[in-house]
Amino acid sequence: MTSAIPEAATAEAAGEEGQRPLSPVVAAIIDSAAAAAAERAGQADVTHGLVSALRHLRAAIDDQAGFAMAASMDNAIQARIMVENLRTLRLSGNPPPPVRLPPVGAGAVVASAIFESAAESCLAINALAPDNEPLEHAIVAFTAQLFQQLGGMPEWGELKAALHRPHGRAADIAAAVLPATGATLH
Repeated sequence: MTSAIPEAATAEAAGEEGQRPLSPVVAAIIDSAAAAAAERAGQADVTHGLVSALRHLRAAIDDQAGFAMAASMDNAIQARIMVENLRTLRLSGNPPPPVRLPPVGAGAVVASAIFESAAESCLAINALAPDNEPLEHAIVAFTAQLFQQLGGMPEWGELKAALHRPHGRAADIAAAVLPATGATLH
């Protein structure tokens, strides 16, 4: 099976030389989800599905480990955006323009369901692990795939707002009550 995440992107996303590669199980789950979503939805909708998966992981982290751990996930994604933007600046001499999240289409619901299911599988694997390495790998892989789908780096404020949107069954009610900038309730 070929990977939906190019090996170079996966290796870069995993970190610098000397770090362990992504968990093969997590990579296989996300690769399968990416292939299934690509068959059923357009590129913009797959992008929103990936954001939905990251939002799902962030909500689980916030629920189980608290705001500080959820904020560390935000910081890791923001740092990855900065690293990639600085790399582009160093290589081209020009700062890269941020890529806007595309408008939500009809296939976003299907893509979101596929990727949220993959995120749930990654959380289940993480529950059986002695540490949070599978969860960390899932965040790295979903983020790398998101950047690949966008064809560049998103503007952090827009992505952060999307990640902090209310999640779950009460999302519609919470979205009507909570500020659009996102909020975490304990």
